[in-house]
Amino acid sequence: MQSMKKIIIIVLSVIFILFAGAAIAPFVIDLNKHKGKIIELARPYLARDFDFAGIKLTIMKGLGAEIDELRIAENPEFGKGDFLNMGHLRIKVKLLPLLRKEIQIKELILDRPAIQLIKNAQGEFNFNDLMGAQTKKPEEPVNTGTTQRKGDGALLAGLAVSTLTLHHGKIDFVDKFTQQGTSTTTTIDQLDMKLTDVSVDNPIHFYMAARLPDGTEQNFMIRGTMGPLGKTIDTKRLFMDITLRTKDLNAGRIVTLYPAITEILPKDTSFSGLLGMEIVSKGNIDDLDTRCSIDLKGIDIAYGESFRKPRLVPCQISIKARKTGENIQLDPSTITLHTLSLTGSGEVRGFNNPQIDLLFETEETSLKGWETLIPAIKEYEPDGNFILRTSVKGTLADIAADLQLSSPSLAFKLSPSADKGKETSPEKGRFEYMDLKVQAVKKNDAVKGAGTLDVKKGEIQSASFDKMQAQFDYQNDILGIREFHVHTLDGDISMNGTVETKKMQWSVKPVVKNINLAEAVDKFTQYKNLFKGTFSGAFSADNSGDNNQKGALNVTGSFQIDQGEIMNVNLVDTILESLSGIKGISTFLETEDSELAKQKITRFDSMDGDFSMANNKINLKTVALHNIHTVEITSSDAFINGLINYASDKLDLKGKLVLSQEYSARLTKKAEPLNAILNPEKRMILPFTIIGSLSKPTPILDIPYVTSATAKYYGRKELEKLGEKIGRSEKGGKDQPSGDKDQKRKESPIGNILKDILK
Repeated sequence: MQSMKKIIIIVLSVIFILFAGAAIAPFVIDLNKHKGKIIELARPYLARDFDFAGIKLTIMKGLGAEIDELRIAENPEFGKGDFLNMGHLRIKVKLLPLLRKEIQIKELILDRPAIQLIKNAQGEFNFNDLMGAQTKKPEEPVNTGTTQRKGDGALLAGLAVSTLTLHHGKIDFVDKFTQQGTSTTTTIDQLDMKLTDVSVDNPIHFYMAARLPDGTEQNFMIRGTMGPLGKTIDTKRLFMDITLRTKDLNAGRIVTLYPAITEILPKDTSFSGLLGMEIVSKGNIDDLDTRCSIDLKGIDIAYGESFRKPRLVPCQISIKARKTGENIQLDPSTITLHTLSLTGSGEVRGFNNPQIDLLFETEETSLKGWETLIPAIKEYEPDGNFILRTSVKGTLADIAADLQLSSPSLAFKLSPSADKGKETSPEKGRFEYMDLKVQAVKKNDAVKGAGTLDVKKGEIQSASFDKMQAQFDYQNDILGIREFHVHTLDGDISMNGTVETKKMQWSVKPVVKNINLAEAVDKFTQYKNLFKGTFSGAFSADNSGDNNQKGALNVTGSFQIDQGEIMNVNLVDTILESLSGIKGISTFLETEDSELAKQKITRFDSMDGDFSMANNKINLKTVALHNIHTVEITSSDAFINGLINYASDKLDLKGKLVLSQEYSARLTKKAEPLNAILNPEKRMILPFTIIGSLSKPTPILDIPYVTSATAKYYGRKELEKLGEKIGRSEKGGKDQPSGDKDQKRKESPIGNILKDILK
């Protein structure tokens, strides 16, 4: 018992002496005396000059040392000053290995370190020499408990550390390479970092947080495990389990720092604002699972004048992918923008010439508010929903895509048109149950494709339609409309043609069958309530213009109107009223009462003709109205040609009214002089002109023609009477045979003169 007490007293005394020694040691042991030796031992591992302000031994905080203002010099090829300033460095060593004369670092603690990274104009970094520095065997090596291998750099030599902790660090990155001739500096500060189990044989656990440029606080964090690194680092087999998070990250600065992003994106694309991001990766380079989520709500994205996503408009990218060797499997990943949610999945095989097999699909997407993102559609005020499905297969040089766009309801407005200088209200349009399918192939920068369009029913400019169908193709920048058909306005319209997409020049050949003329004119022109009938025709139209007016509309074709009416003029009665007003004829004709005359209507069984249009002028080549109706007249015809100036709404037309045989006989019976304007078919011919406008046409009878014809008629009659008188005076020769008398009458000089006059 007594001996036990002695043992306890001895142990306690030893412990007391050790603690007392530990407390006194830092004050009695001055490591600064060995500063030169320390620098000499460390220099072979750094390949740089370095220095420190002071060093002292620590016992109570852990056996080790504290070093102030440790500096590693800059590579002379990159400039002067410090590459690294440690600020305050604490080193803790393990006690038991030290008793075996081995130095094993337990913990490194860095306070306020600052490092300057430089990338010169040749793309070289100022730390390359440190990464590749060869160890040199000092005269008196210290046994660190690890075997230094030939070719190992300072990086591996410094990994015999259990824990590395960094507080309030700062990194300045000087870039002289990205923009040649200029130098930009990016600062990362408020850097905190902790690495545990740091070695080449075990996974390293790490955590790092920092404030990236433009952040108000720490806006970057990365944590996870990596390794083990092994005796030689093999990046392909290096296992990692990493989570990276950022917030308030400046998108524009990222694009500046990584110009490769700009090369991938289309030209005229710009970014500004702050984004948030989370990336989780697990595995190695050859077998890696990655999940990435990027929040772009705070980003303003613009593509020229075509697209702009303002800040606060929802936009998020969520990607889940697995890389196996050179293959990437894309699990369902989503891009959301405003009301759009696009999901993609599939596989990309290989990096040098990747084989792509991807599928993209959307949920039912509303068009509400998209005019704020795509200004070009603002005037159309799109509304409704759509679903998009696209598959992409092939290589970047030879790729095929199938696209299907469907919509249960799609509404829009057409651009307003000018009506005599006045702005008209935009017209509405609507598609219901629309299905668009496109198959396209890109090979060696040449794109060709084909597609179909089906719309069950809808409305354009208040004109309802159903069964709209189209087939088209695309090649060499030419869109070919192979077949188009729609049932509308009680009839059918079909068409084919081409559109040169680069020059936006088009040429089409529409065919119209039995559409309601009144409804068509009322809905598509300003001439409402002017025309009725059933309209058919075949046309050729283009916008090639001429040397004076590029892009103008050119049209040629023929048309037919059945059971038609012109509501603002009665062509026949207006001309006949003018006829009855001619002096010398009015005494024979009475005014014809006509309900149609009161209504100012020209009604006919059919109208057919040919026309051309250029420079807003319509040239009516031959237009024939058949069987024009009035109360008094049937089976009369009219033939018209001339110009309609659509821009100024002026008429310059000429024609002739051909009355029926029955009505011609009736009029000539009342007014004998009208026999002068009968044609060989005994039909009265009345030439006329039409002036004014389409809204107010004015038919004018060619009165000089009628009066001249009737004057000749009267003159003929008088001469015939004179001829008869002369003939009677020559009948007096009694001895002359009758045959001779007839021959003399025929060969009478006076008779021959009368014939010439009456011609």
